[in-house]
Amino acid sequence: MFAPLKLMPRALRRFARKQDGAVALEFGFVAVPFFMLTFGLAEVSLMGLAQTNLDYATSEAGREIRTGRAQLGGVTEEEIKEAVCLNFGRFMAVDCDAKLFIDVRTYEAFTDIDTDPPVVDGELQVDGFGYEPGAPSDIVVVRTYYRWHVLTPMFDRILANTNGGERLVVSTMMFRNEPYEAEPIT
Repeated sequence: MFAPLKLMPRALRRFARKQDGAVALEFGFVAVPFFMLTFGLAEVSLMGLAQTNLDYATSEAGREIRTGRAQLGGVTEEEIKEAVCLNFGRFMAVDCDAKLFIDVRTYEAFTDIDTDPPVVDGELQVDGFGYEPGAPSDIVVVRTYYRWHVLTPMFDRILANTNGGERLVVSTMMFRNEPYEAEPIT
């Protein structure tokens, strides 16, 4: 028998008993999945914070409209968007100019409201968005959309719901405007 083949089993046993560097090798096996899960969990947590902040910002903007302060004060769509952005971006950096979209519409009845996000073939359709805060006792829906870019590799396939690896964070508020005085009280 060839001499190196005789030594092979002994060398394998010696290699198996050796403990030097075992921890580093084991850590190398688990490091990539561990860090991906850690970063993925951090990103999901940030998305939850973004959802909560967007809900709060939408609620505050909706309150201005519902009470009639926005209509009586002549608040424009840009000013409402700025207020939403200010409340939304309190705890995190957000790009409101490029990624925040607001749609305020009036409806005849609550049953007429379509609650599905306007996404066609993975793209947010913003062409029909407008700003109609309504009059006293009108039914109004305030919708805000933020395109959150998913950063963690491989999580974009799981978390993204639009094209380009983005998650559409949506907040909707439906209400009937209060019967406020249509003319400012002097």
